Amino acid sequence: MVKIDRINISNEGLTKFFSPIEAQIMEVLWENNEMMTAEITKQTNIPLSSVAGTLDRLVKADFAQRRVENQGQRVRYIYSATTTADNAANAITTRILDSLVDTFGAVAIENFSKYKKVK
Repeated sequence: MVKIDRINISNEGLTKFFSPIEAQIMEVLWENNEMMTAEITKQTNIPLSSVAGTLDRLVKADFAQRRVENQGQRVRYIYSATTTADNAANAITTRILDSLVDTFGAVAIENFSKYKKVK
């Protein structure tokens, strides 16, 4: 989950901020409106038990939401992302920037204004 103390900037893509399984699941949820656990398992090739446990954590962290659908005697859980990928990126970026400003103050702000991506 996106925790400032667990960010690893040497990782690739979303795994800087999420575990690899969380990143895969979030990408699938962002690409699709709603999905059941079995559908996510099929698209990601992650074992069902891992998907289910990870979805629970993503729901608790408010990156995903769960809707219950009753079909006769059966109960289906349908998952979706709570926000778009861009809105999640905005929230993550804000938390990181806040942390940098809290730690480095004016130096961080000065560097933001001079920022150019190093290749």
